[in-house]
Amino acid sequence: MRGAELRHRDFIASDLDAVRLCFVALDEVEATARIVGQARDRGILVNAVDRPALCDFTVPAVVDRSPVTIAISTGGAAPALARDLRRRIETIIPSAYGRLATICRRWRERVATAVPDPARRRRMWDSVLDDAEAMLAGTETEAEERISRALDAAIDAQASLLKGRVSLVGAGPGDPELLTLKALQAIQRADVILYDRLIDHAILDLARRGARRIDVGKRCANHVMSQAAINELLMTSAQSGEHVVRLKGGDPFIFGRGGEEIIALRQAGLTVEVIPGVTAACAAAARLGIPLTHRELSHGVHFLTGHGKDGGLAPHDWDAMASSAGTLAVYMGANTAPLLSARLIAAGMATDTPALAIENATMPDEHVVVGTLASLPVQMRDTGLGGPTLILIGAVVALRNPASNEDVTAIAGA
Repeated sequence: MRGAELRHRDFIASDLDAVRLCFVALDEVEATARIVGQARDRGILVNAVDRPALCDFTVPAVVDRSPVTIAISTGGAAPALARDLRRRIETIIPSAYGRLATICRRWRERVATAVPDPARRRRMWDSVLDDAEAMLAGTETEAEERISRALDAAIDAQASLLKGRVSLVGAGPGDPELLTLKALQAIQRADVILYDRLIDHAILDLARRGARRIDVGKRCANHVMSQAAINELLMTSAQSGEHVVRLKGGDPFIFGRGGEEIIALRQAGLTVEVIPGVTAACAAAARLGIPLTHRELSHGVHFLTGHGKDGGLAPHDWDAMASSAGTLAVYMGANTAPLLSARLIAAGMATDTPALAIENATMPDEHVVVGTLASLPVQMRDTGLGGPTLILIGAVVALRNPASNEDVTAIAGA
């Protein structure tokens, strides 16, 4: 292939002789259109810089970490955006990834021969690359030793890699951008995902195409699958050698029944990891500009469930809650809000204590009802909240930033 040749002169028709691709970078629209027309008449593909309508093809922005190459294209719609994305990707992918790819290439055939099962082989490579940064920080010899150990484990049918494992993953309150990086990694590498009805499909779309997605649909008194059945499904999937992700809204250990699942899995001798998530109370408070604790207003936070086993109000020490001088965050309290309000007022909490209910926190259809301890149940009933709802009660609620949510139902006359 010949090198580039620069000629300082105007375009002439013979410049298109024996040409397959033509790039036109002129300021003048008419001159650009004329050259594009001549090139197309000869069957030459044309790229007119910054003029998508005159382009037969576009050129992607490229991140080169040879042999790793990442191309970014906007189809000519926004070249500046492609350049910006390239800059962002370049900052998070060290140049040493090219060296890592070369090392993996040396082992690819050996691994394929030793581990013929594609699913086991993928999990083996996942285990190797779980901490790619550590491999990049060491020598090539250390990186190859890591691959060798992972290969030995993959060959050994009794190794924990092949027994399968379970990740209890907190998916946060709903907004996919509130996932932790570790949660995202687990979702992307899962073989099976068991998810609740509260999980947004945008989060499920982050999983790899081959992953099985199973709706276990737990929500208040409407359960698609019992807890015992979920535990059994987790165990059988993991025992078959799969990486199972149990995806829960919020955090697995805050009203997510993660404790019950981890006990059952440990008793079955399975490896379990817990990846915490942003719980609804923290996300909703941050969304509304409410500090859950605040000097002189709230010295603590109490996480409560408003939903008992029998469908009524869960039992609590109401006297302690009413005199706590803190913030109450009540989960699953939409149906029992009248009882909750009555119990707290009877225990001595002031009727005008600021309170609010937030439905579908952090989601596009989020809705907030603002009132007092006494007024909130009636407002919630009149508003008809039907989605997952969190109730916040305490002096800090008065610090809410009204601009944080435009869809607000406030107490009449406030």
